[in-house]
Amino acid sequence: MKSENLLIVESFFKNPLQFLVLEEPQVHENMAVIPIVLKENKFVDFITIQEAEELNLIEIVETDSVNQLEVINNSDKEILIPFGVTVHGGKQDRTVWEPILLPAQGKGKIFDQKTASNVQKRYSIPAKCVEQSRWSVVKDRKFKASNIKLHPNVAFEAMSPVGQGAVWQEIQFFRNEMKYDPRIAPTQSYLEMTKITETKTENFVKNFKNVNNQCGVAVFIDGDFIGIEFYANPKAWRSMFKDIIKAFAIEALRFKKEKKTTKISNDIRQEFLKILKNLDFNFSTRNGIGLGVVVEFKTNDNKWRGITLTHDETMVQLYLVKKRGGATYTSPHDIQVQTIIDNRFQL
Repeated sequence: MKSENLLIVESFFKNPLQFLVLEEPQVHENMAVIPIVLKENKFVDFITIQEAEELNLIEIVETDSVNQLEVINNSDKEILIPFGVTVHGGKQDRTVWEPILLPAQGKGKIFDQKTASNVQKRYSIPAKCVEQSRWSVVKDRKFKASNIKLHPNVAFEAMSPVGQGAVWQEIQFFRNEMKYDPRIAPTQSYLEMTKITETKTENFVKNFKNVNNQCGVAVFIDGDFIGIEFYANPKAWRSMFKDIIKAFAIEALRFKKEKKTTKISNDIRQEFLKILKNLDFNFSTRNGIGLGVVVEFKTNDNKWRGITLTHDETMVQLYLVKKRGGATYTSPHDIQVQTIIDNRFQL
């Protein structure tokens, strides 16, 4: 018997309009977006990791393991650590490869009978390296969340079934195809590489406008549907809007041959709905690290991968992308860095 969480995700792909409202498409150069509004009965109350850090409400602790970080929620609110968020500093830059919703502090405390006091729960969260050639602390580089999200091709390889080697190879391929000077990002830091294109990606941000209650986007590049990302909280979306558009804009820059504008067909929204309904996914589920259930999905031809976190009968974050070009990783000796799925937090 299928779980309720899996049924929610399956029903989304069968009938997206029961969850979403698709607003008027917008276009800039070779990238077009359909603004997405989530229907009001699907909202979830949380703040993002970036907001929590600005208010000193979350602690991110580096461990001796490259594939694990530890976090403590010090707020009275639930905190979302989205899939694809990057953290930098410490010994090595990392990315988090599944969406995580941390319980509010009061829900996350455990009573210690020996000391007759509340103890904060420290959650171990899974990470993958996005800086291959460093494992040492750089002075004055405090370990914290970054505003840089993974662009689709790297995000595709970072999803949890995939090993570390595939992520590194995709980043190196990206470096080569963008023809970055070898002196740039000598530690193979993905975060440092993306700074080179920041002026260009900022230009995309300026040309896409949020609509009222927007919570996500469906993205077309050169007329080809590339992916979708949305959140069950319009305020959270607004705080991450620029970072998400920049990540998709990097994908647009990878294929941009000349300065031209993509023509939007009159039925682009219908095309988007048709593609979603026709994708044939294999699904897997597991308990989330904090709240909710993680549902992962990929097509049989392995062209599309996606991930979502369901909580309170809705999808807190949904991310789906198609890989276009990039590296092909076939090594049988890939480096796996997953944490133990059913044992991901400790006191």
